[in-house]
Amino acid sequence: MAFMTVEQVQAMLLPGGHFPSWVADLGLKVEEISPTGLRARLPRSPHIQRAGGVVLGQALMAMADTMLVFTFAEALSRLPSMATISLTTNFMRAAVDCDVIGQSRALKLGRTTVFGEVTFFTDRDPSPIALSTAAFAVLPDENAKFTKVGAKV
Repeated sequence: MAFMTVEQVQAMLLPGGHFPSWVADLGLKVEEISPTGLRARLPRSPHIQRAGGVVLGQALMAMADTMLVFTFAEALSRLPSMATISLTTNFMRAAVDCDVIGQSRALKLGRTTVFGEVTFFTDRDPSPIALSTAAFAVLPDENAKFTKVGAKV
């Protein structure tokens, strides 16, 4: 059974949700969430493209970081406070005038550190365009209480 629903995750991506407003500006659409990972779509938009319609790498990295928060929360069955320790993205080819799909998974869940990856591809071609790997610190919340899903922080 899933810890969070697609609808709960999508609500946390809205302005005033769990993330700063610029994350909401990406327009991420969560398509699927399960204990093994998350699938999300970054819709084509001029404000995340440079000349020639190439999707900005910064948008993909923000997408990866955001997706992994939910991936780890689902894998841990709780939404702890987390901080990105490292995020590395290798770009294999450009995404041009298309939606970008991200598929994330948790690789290792430690008590204080978690590791995961996001593979990116386009809505036109299933071959990878980029791969992000990351490590996050799992932080104790005030009084060791964790954020309730759907609660404003």
